[in-house]
Formats: sequence, C-alpha cells, structure tokens
Amino acid sequence: MKRYSYIVILLLSGLLSCEKQPPVNPHMVNQVLMGEVNGVPFKSGMTVWNGAIVSKTLCKSDVIGMGLVRKIEEDEYQIVYLNFFHAEPGDYTLTDSAVSHRKNTLCTLDSISAHSRFTTFPGNDDSMDSYRLLEGPWNYFKILYYDPERNEIQGQFAAKFVRINKHQRAKEAMDTIAYTNGKFIVSNMYVQEVFTEPR
Repeated sequence: MKRYSYIVILLLSGLLSCEKQPPVNPHMVNQVLMGEVNGVPFKSGMTVWNGAIVSKTLCKSDVIGMGLVRKIEEDEYQIVYLNFFHAEPGDYTLTDSAVSHRKNTLCTLDSISAHSRFTTFPGNDDSMDSYRLLEGPWNYFKILYYDPERNEIQGQFAAKFVRINKHQRAKEAMDTIAYTNGKFIVSNMYVQEVFTEPR
C-alpha cells in the first residue's frame, strides 16, 4: 500500500509542476537605485510599471528612455526622468529638458535631457512637485554596461534639481535636491514592438 501512495504523490507532484506558469508582464521593470540625496544615503529596489523602454527602431542603435524611482513612503515617490539616450557604455551629458542641447537630429543624442518630480506613483500617479535640472559640473551620467539579451543596463550618475512650483506638496520636496554617488541597475526593460512588415 505504501508503494502505491508514493506513486500517487509522485504523479501529483509531476502534474503540478507541469502547470502553466503565469506569463511575465513585459511592462514590469526591475530597478535597484542607490546613492545619496542631499548627503543622506538611500537604497531603493522595486518593480516599476514601464520604468524603462528600449527602442530598436528610433535610431540605428538601441536607445533607452528611463525613469529612476526612489521610494520615500508608501504613497510618495521621486522619479528622475531621463529622455532617450544611446545604450552604449560611456559618459553622457545631462541637460535640463527645457533647454536641451541636442544637435539637429534626434539620433545624434549628444546629451540626455533630464527632469524630476514627486508623485503618488504607483497609486493615483498624482504629480506633487516638479523639478528642473540645475546644469553644472556636479552632474554626470555614465553607462557601465548594457546587455541587450537580458534587457539590462547598469550605470552611475549625479544630478542636482531645483523645485519649480511655488508650494511644497510632498514631504521631502526641498527647494534643491542633489543626487550624488548614484548607482542603478535596471533589468527586464520593456522593448518597444518592432514592426517588420508595413501595416
């Protein structure tokens, strides 16, 4: 009798392991972001809806648009938005999104426009406080590696932002916010659909 029980258990475990696993949502992006904000160390790891996107058709090489998310409280986040930039490792110039220094064509991408805001994301996504990049030698952005097979990117950055709205709404929305020694790893980036045939 014991022998039959073992067979039944083995058969059941085999059936359970063959069950279809739920598909991975391609829009959910994994992020680990760390560094210092106004001299205070932080580390924030989370899965973010559409946190980064890879475009394979915008330019000749892959370009990435990304929002790095720092969780402050359960209903308060700060997002640093980085407009499309080349995926190749190297140093890039950060530019305020209102005065982008890009050359005439989009795919030259000689600088990355950046801005920031506080939000209730991922709840209602209500915007609370907006910031512009304060340009200067304190800003930098460096890509250490990009893996197109794993859709993963790793880099370092520093950026200083100044609040542009008059009234402070978020708790940590100070007039000036400086990210220093910033490091990030972003994986499972969403790849924009590539159309191979005209529609």
